[in-house]
Amino acid sequence: MKRAIVFYFLLLFIRAPLYPETFLISILNEHNLSALVISPERGKYRLLADGNEIHVSGENDLVYVSMMEEKLALRNHGGSLGIFSSVSFNAIEDDGEFSIRSVDPSMERGYYNGSLDLSVDFGRIKVLNAVCEEHYLAGVVEAEAGLGYHLSYYKAQAIISRTYLYGNLHRHADEGFHLCDEVHCQVYKGRLTGNKTVYEAVNVTPGKVLIYGDNNLITAAFHSNCGGQTVNSEEVWLVHRPYLRSVIDPYCRERRSAVWQRRIDAGEWGSYLANMGFERKSGQPDNYIFSFRQHRRFANYSVGGFNIPFSKIRSDWNFRSAFFDVEVLNPGNHILIRGRGHGHGAGLCQEGAMEMAARGYNFIDILQFYYTDVKIININDPF
Repeated sequence: MKRAIVFYFLLLFIRAPLYPETFLISILNEHNLSALVISPERGKYRLLADGNEIHVSGENDLVYVSMMEEKLALRNHGGSLGIFSSVSFNAIEDDGEFSIRSVDPSMERGYYNGSLDLSVDFGRIKVLNAVCEEHYLAGVVEAEAGLGYHLSYYKAQAIISRTYLYGNLHRHADEGFHLCDEVHCQVYKGRLTGNKTVYEAVNVTPGKVLIYGDNNLITAAFHSNCGGQTVNSEEVWLVHRPYLRSVIDPYCRERRSAVWQRRIDAGEWGSYLANMGFERKSGQPDNYIFSFRQHRRFANYSVGGFNIPFSKIRSDWNFRSAFFDVEVLNPGNHILIRGRGHGHGAGLCQEGAMEMAARGYNFIDILQFYYTDVKIININDPF
């Protein structure tokens, strides 16, 4: 009998979820918020202040929240609701939706699923959206990928975003939440705007993530357009990732972000190179010194025997990518930068993946094309 009881509790432990059912996402994270308006858009919300229920809000019931020193002052159409240290708007139904609008600073209204936790942190209102995986990922995929693409592409993007979610759950642990809504983590602008294909992609790939080697979640990097060739990870972040290897990509070359160019004064270009340590020898013409062609991706721009990382130039000049040629225009007064692609170039090329999906490739084909030797598993399975 004792063995049966021990086995039962062991089975419960094994089957216990390894990850939270809801995730805390810091929204409006980059703004110094001091006043907000919050309103339920679907369902009712239980308003808790310092752990006590003080109000139940229904649809279109506006609640005003303003910062008062280190606390939050609440009021609605009926008047003041009090001053508190922490406030939560908890959805009573699973399909609850709410809107939030920053009054100071003034911002457009945003719409979210789930619940909301508010507190004052470092002289601003900290806003945490407690949201389930499906709603969060649908919002991320739409924000990162846009609308109007094939289901197979959205499936690939959903798996990438889920891999990032579970691989970075502790990124903001010291701040009391899992991820923020900025590029620093994953762009998240709230609830899906109505694209059913995105939501379908999330729900037909439940739990699927990307791993490499000894079952480690990968760094699922992606970018807009690689210009025809992705780049090794160490050329972007100085860190070798065996699954982020350069691949020739024929699929993105005719897409929107495939090519770009920029015209620069030759004197300004020369001054920049001099500041980087380049010493020009007398008598050398500009077209001999400056011209450089990347018929494939190179790590460094070689100018008169002096090397500068293309990634460094891209950062300093805010170029769209580090995949570009340098051409001297006659009579030598200007430099023409002829670029390919948009973004850092490592991992999945979004526009290439979109084209692959449009040509009939499935999400597994797409992911295994851009990430070398990866496997797709379910995050809830033991690994």
